[in-house]
Amino acid sequence: MNNTTKLILPLLLASGGSLQAQQQTLSLQGTVKNGAVAVVYLQRFENKIFTVIDSAQVKNGGFSFRRRLPLPELYGISTQRDVVPSYVFLDAGDNKVTIDATDENRQKVSLSGSKSQQLFEEYRAQRKPDIRSFIQKYPDNIVSSYLLYREWSYRLSPEELEANIALLSERQQQSRYIQDLRKIIAVTRQVAVGKKAPAIVANDPDGNPQALYDHLGKYTLIDFWASWCPPCRKENPNIVANYQKYKSQGFEIYAISLDKKKEAWLKGIADDHLTWQHVSELKYWNSDIAADYAVRAIPANFLVDEQGTIIAKNVRGEELGKVLDSLFNQAKVEIGGLKKDFKGQNPISYESTKSQEIVKQEGGIFSVDKRVFFTNDYDGARLNGLQKSSDGVYHVQVAPERTPINPSPWYGFQVWAARDTTIRIQLDYPSGVHHRYDPKVSKDGTSWNKLSGASFDLPVSGERTWVSAQSNVPSKAVYQWIEQVNPAVQLQKTEAGKTGLGKALNVYVVGNPESKKSIAVLGRQHPPEITGHYAYASFVEYLLGNSADAKEFREKYRIYLIPIVNPDGVDLGHWRANANGVDLNRDWSEFNQPETIALRDYFKKEIGQQGRQLYFAIDFHSTGSDIYYTVDPALPSRFPGFIPNWITSVKEAIPGYEPLVKPLYLGGPTFTAYSYFYKNYNAEALVYEIGDNTDPDFIQRKARISAQKLIEKLNES
Repeated sequence: MNNTTKLILPLLLASGGSLQAQQQTLSLQGTVKNGAVAVVYLQRFENKIFTVIDSAQVKNGGFSFRRRLPLPELYGISTQRDVVPSYVFLDAGDNKVTIDATDENRQKVSLSGSKSQQLFEEYRAQRKPDIRSFIQKYPDNIVSSYLLYREWSYRLSPEELEANIALLSERQQQSRYIQDLRKIIAVTRQVAVGKKAPAIVANDPDGNPQALYDHLGKYTLIDFWASWCPPCRKENPNIVANYQKYKSQGFEIYAISLDKKKEAWLKGIADDHLTWQHVSELKYWNSDIAADYAVRAIPANFLVDEQGTIIAKNVRGEELGKVLDSLFNQAKVEIGGLKKDFKGQNPISYESTKSQEIVKQEGGIFSVDKRVFFTNDYDGARLNGLQKSSDGVYHVQVAPERTPINPSPWYGFQVWAARDTTIRIQLDYPSGVHHRYDPKVSKDGTSWNKLSGASFDLPVSGERTWVSAQSNVPSKAVYQWIEQVNPAVQLQKTEAGKTGLGKALNVYVVGNPESKKSIAVLGRQHPPEITGHYAYASFVEYLLGNSADAKEFREKYRIYLIPIVNPDGVDLGHWRANANGVDLNRDWSEFNQPETIALRDYFKKEIGQQGRQLYFAIDFHSTGSDIYYTVDPALPSRFPGFIPNWITSVKEAIPGYEPLVKPLYLGGPTFTAYSYFYKNYNAEALVYEIGDNTDPDFIQRKARISAQKLIEKLNES
């Protein structure tokens, strides 16, 4: 099998480590075609850069290398000494390579005989690579270690990186890539939001040393860039505009260039009109400053206050302006897609929770013309009927499981066609129901793209396309996720009871079994609330992570995780209810449903009978925009002021974020889960609502910070 990669690629970062692959004999036979090449160079990573370790003369279009080297390992092959090489994973045994030199600037290398190279190309062929799945598939291959180090060290949090490291074999965990990655993780934690920015002293363009802490304004942007970096140059006009707008109010910029040629650095400053403080070591990726800040890709930045405390990281584009506006003008700006004027819902009133008949959707394959086919035959689907109008539009009927019902019109189906074509789909709702969720489309049920409106065009082929109100995450996927979050953490899985359809209702427990202090984290009472599930996932991933504070927290507390309270409703594609037609988050007073009964009895045993205290309970949901529903602060609580102080700490960690808070439990019957845990266990409790259209990155960021700040506040209580 031949694998092709281009010679001209961005420089990959790597560094040598004390642990190396085993020395073995490399046999590499090569051919050059379509060009005059005299010498081929073999390069290897040495101290973060490629270094030439051997060369071979090309004779009659052929060349060869034979020597002992650490294998398998990443090497570079090039036809010039001082260029970025083509990346190839070489294995012991016979490796065969072909260099196509047709175009000097677009040379290609094809390699066969290397299993590691095949895996590398397999990963690169993925449209949206999933590093976790790749590592689980190949835990003992150097490619997995390298990719986690190179491709994901600046994308994932330290906790997520450590969770992925735990998936690797013991041998790969000792590889030089993972050794270096652990160092990066340690540094990353030292430059987290809330930490002091490391001191910097470097030379300005005139050769004079300039210290960061001598140039702090009211707020200062520490900006990492380079003249050779196109994304940096593209961002510079935005930085210039914000500097001009806020410099008179105390906004400063301290820019560190990763250039290696002074002339290019100075030209970049002049061309882009960058009139603030500049320094550079002119050491490219060997920059000590970049290493001190764990900068692995540029552009990168850190926003600090006048004391040098980091208050935000990597704020670019429109977000930079919004954050600065909130800091300098105390404006309530919209970030993350939030709505400033969102009012939330009114206090919960009584709703019968006795079982009632539901409208079951007819499962199967639907077609009105034998050309285009639809199906709802999978977990999480909802399609109640199909028609085709005279103008060729496919009308998908979407109906709830019962009426009246909360207006959360969930839909989900797969569609394909006998031949490639583009169709128009119209979502038809019952009278009085409005379109709430714009369609999400996927080819694999994992990666989703958003469309707009209840009427939309969709290219279809013989391959099935998923269409869903939100990303489809059925109960099986939820359980698979939580059981694989961090293999290094032992989760105790307990079946609290059965659902109406006989499915297991699982509770996952972690932490000190001897501790009398506990918290409960609930999710997915209402099926369509996927953004709430994403927040739940990020929140829980921090609690189960390998950070020092998370580990210490688990030593002190017992943590109860219920990731999906309503698996029946989720898998049936319901708008709101369980299999018995009941909104489970209205049944925490009467307890008529098997799911709420099971959880009530489980916590009676775990908390009441074991003498534990439930310090905190949180229930994740979705709604029109982010909001916290709390207990009336006039009511007594275990730790007075705990919830407001926690929310304030989250606000302070996210510049520009203005939390919406609304007391929703004012006393009386406990229809909802959070009010039940408050009233019966004196827990500090709330509902954590995420907007249907909140930005995914903001969801993750806020949830992780929320978990971190929760740990801090509980440790203080």
